Amino acid sequence: MKQITLLFFLVWISLPAHSEETWATLQPSYREVTFTGFSRARHSMTLATEVSGKVSHIFVDTGDTIPSDGKVSCLDDTFTRIDISSTQNDIEQAKIDVAYYKKQVGRYQKLTDKKSASLNQLDDMKRQLGTAKRVEQRKRLLKQRQQETLSRHCIKSPAGWMVDERYIEQGQWLNVGNPIAKVGDYSTLRVPFALSVDELNALKSNERDLSVWLPEYQQQVHAIVERISPAFDKKSRKIQVDLLLSGNLPAQRGGLRVILKLMLPDPSHIFWISANALDQRFEEVWLHRKDGQSLQIELLGSAKNGQARVSSPDLKRGDQFKLIQH
Repeated sequence: MKQITLLFFLVWISLPAHSEETWATLQPSYREVTFTGFSRARHSMTLATEVSGKVSHIFVDTGDTIPSDGKVSCLDDTFTRIDISSTQNDIEQAKIDVAYYKKQVGRYQKLTDKKSASLNQLDDMKRQLGTAKRVEQRKRLLKQRQQETLSRHCIKSPAGWMVDERYIEQGQWLNVGNPIAKVGDYSTLRVPFALSVDELNALKSNERDLSVWLPEYQQQVHAIVERISPAFDKKSRKIQVDLLLSGNLPAQRGGLRVILKLMLPDPSHIFWISANALDQRFEEVWLHRKDGQSLQIELLGSAKNGQARVSSPDLKRGDQFKLIQH
């Protein structure tokens, strides 16, 4: 009896242990889409004259950085300064007239009180005092206008901006509205892209950790979304999106090639699953559900991480399939 029991025990331990079944879950498939853009100034403007005159000074040239005083160019202001001096003389004369008529009003007021002068004479002095005051005020306003015109003889730009192009030469005569130079703010670079709705959604989903690649400098740079246009291009059906490059930029100029990579979801019925879940029989590939049903699928490719890209109209996200022990 002991021999029979021992024999049964040896047979039992020699049987293969029942392995617990494990399952793989379908994961959505994404494809990488690459966009190429070029950097440009975050802001730019064309400077123009507000007065007419001859160019007397040019302080910057193409490629220069605007100095702290912001001066780009100045026009000859000789005649405006002469006008200001003439107006100042008129103001001084008006002040003398005002002082004189004030005394006259006071004098005629006393005479009127003593019945030694008529009210008409007093009223005439008051009228002339008022006229003198208005002349002084008008001359002061004229001087203020002339000083404002004088200040506009020098064309200024925000300090720290750079000159893209200079349009004037020394001694050149300029009329009101003539362009002086084109300047831009390159402290932060702007990169425009045209994206579809799906591409824009993919960009927004990764907005917090957004970065771009500068191939010429082999450098990754952090980026943020500055603006998204509510309009779209009628031909391409794309939406204008502007990114700002921040951080340690290798160069602060336009024309840097910028690569933006987005992960877009594949069309429906395409998924990733562990390659160990594939049951390959000759040229057919199958997956086995938990309920015992086998599903034939199309194998589209594989990845180095042991995942396989599969497709079938019967697949849906979250489905689980049996892992096969190879």
